[in-house]
Amino acid sequence: MEDNNVSVESVELALLSDIEVSSALMMKDAYQAQSGDTPDGEQCAPSPKPPVPRNEDETAGPNAKVYVTKVFHRTPPEVVETILRKESDHKTDPATRDFYTLVLSLSMRLGDPCTTRFLNGNVDISFPHGMTIHAYSPKDRGIIPAIIKSGKDAISLSQTLDMGASAHQDTKTRPEPQEKHFTIPVGPGEKISGTYSTKNGYSLAIPAGVLLEYQGMLKNRREMFWEIFPPMPLQDIEPTGKEMQAVFSFIVQAPKNSQPKITARIEGRVKGNLWGVVPVKGSVNI
Repeated sequence: MEDNNVSVESVELALLSDIEVSSALMMKDAYQAQSGDTPDGEQCAPSPKPPVPRNEDETAGPNAKVYVTKVFHRTPPEVVETILRKESDHKTDPATRDFYTLVLSLSMRLGDPCTTRFLNGNVDISFPHGMTIHAYSPKDRGIIPAIIKSGKDAISLSQTLDMGASAHQDTKTRPEPQEKHFTIPVGPGEKISGTYSTKNGYSLAIPAGVLLEYQGMLKNRREMFWEIFPPMPLQDIEPTGKEMQAVFSFIVQAPKNSQPKITARIEGRVKGNLWGVVPVKGSVNI
């Protein structure tokens, strides 16, 4: 992998509850037939009558689907040197290790946002043995609320993982030289655009209105714990399951000539008039 190259890997992860899909769909149809309305007051199309055959494998009810994308590149040597100078307790010879900057995007879609909303959740991130976390972002709990309040339509991430709000890259009048372009899946047939340059780092076309708030804690040198939750009610944001996204970033060291791998375990709680509060969970290696 060349120093200025960007790699992108994406997978789909199902977050499942203990409620079977067929049961969830029958509960929803029965509720709408009796009330003539949708749970939680959401504006959704009524269920067809008579009911049409359902796909048992579809994501429905309190279940959710998460589109997980890992974007990474080799960390520039000057950034590695800056980080290692600050770590008096951890001696590493950069010549014997590879360093990577990773961006992890999680885009969550509830199977039925008309009946269910997302309450909160936990994201556990772990790297394999032999890998070490040297930096992560965001650390300050106020970073995401500030981005949401800005109302802008993109997130910027510097080479040293400073995160902030920015304008969509398509509005630039002069593209940066050697700028790398890529896309990130965020829904069924939906993608957002991203760019990376050695000068400015990353820009991701993520609207502020779809961001989840979260805060991270370092458990040890290769494991992270994140809490995720919708924006506070004071924000002018609909806390539904139609589209929710979170972005985490890391600088890690890995054994020479090996690429970074991540295990993500997600546990959440969703709530609806049909289901009450229901836990959902899933895990993925990427």
